[in-house]
Amino acid sequence: MKIRIKRWLASIVAESMDVDTRLKLIKSEPLEEIITEPELRGMLETNSKPKHYIGLEISGMPHIGHILLGGKKINDFAKAGIETQVLLADWHTMANNKLGGDWEKIKKVAGFYRDLFSFFCPKTRVVLGSDLYPQTKDYWETLIQISRRTTMARATRMLVIEGRSEKDSLYVSQYIYPIMQTADIWALDVDLPHAGMDQRRVHVFAKETFKSMKMKNIVPLHHHLMPSLVEPPQFDANSSKEEQVAAMKMSKSKPGSFISILATESEVAETMNKAWCPEGVVDNNPVLLINKYITLPIKNELHVERKGEHGGDVDYTDYEQLVEDFRSKKLHPADLKAATARSLTKIMEPITRKFGSERIGISKLISS
Repeated sequence: MKIRIKRWLASIVAESMDVDTRLKLIKSEPLEEIITEPELRGMLETNSKPKHYIGLEISGMPHIGHILLGGKKINDFAKAGIETQVLLADWHTMANNKLGGDWEKIKKVAGFYRDLFSFFCPKTRVVLGSDLYPQTKDYWETLIQISRRTTMARATRMLVIEGRSEKDSLYVSQYIYPIMQTADIWALDVDLPHAGMDQRRVHVFAKETFKSMKMKNIVPLHHHLMPSLVEPPQFDANSSKEEQVAAMKMSKSKPGSFISILATESEVAETMNKAWCPEGVVDNNPVLLINKYITLPIKNELHVERKGEHGGDVDYTDYEQLVEDFRSKKLHPADLKAATARSLTKIMEPITRKFGSERIGISKLISS
């Protein structure tokens, strides 16, 4: 009941916004791309309540990129009067052989994901793929119709959305995965499919396929991905942008590259202290980008504590000023890391207080 009331109140607030105000909310950090903005404007002018969705594979412990970055963007969309939805893609998880393909384990971890997103994104509907498909007439027929329009070459190029490539030892289920993702967009009657930039290829495919099948037009929305905290890899000239984005993102499978959403204060500080953050280097600096995408958009300020001989305390409300001070070496990496860790811990505190007791059980389940 409380959630329905919140959604109703949010819709009233959104109806009072003009299109430009709604667009500004939608385009705020950490959004990176709209395909296309004129189409989005036209949709907002003609559709008072467009439907959004973001799909999440059920794998390891969610990290700050999933909840604080992705969840923040979901909440922005809800404020803008968009009907937001999170699809917990349990069948996709099995198709991609995550969590060992163990269905009982997938279902239990999915329950934790559901509670987590319901808490952080209270205006959002959370649905399981295993509940959606039996309730959706013609889901499998639509999936086959989409498959008939998909070449193996196109399906292979989309493997990047699963963190896979044609160099891997693959199973047929992993080629079906992007077709299912496209069918999900149809099944949920989505207007605005949303994801990180690593999902761009499947959304472009869905947009083109829907047009060829004379289905509704969709406007994909892509947010920046939270970068890995380890040193960025080197790429050869043949690497695509999507492959580079996927390789540089924060990942649960790369030790030291991520901060768990249930990390303790000391764990956040320890991980941040080890993060790649060379003095004066601002390009692809993950500690700076955490402030760009998470701490400044959520807290509106980064408070840096320093001894007087090192310049004393300073507050940053402008990201460009933060970058400039770091570039010019007025701000030392150790001070930036410590301030970022403290800010993240404060943002995470309501989540860790609510779910901290589940941390050990979920971690054991995931690693078993």
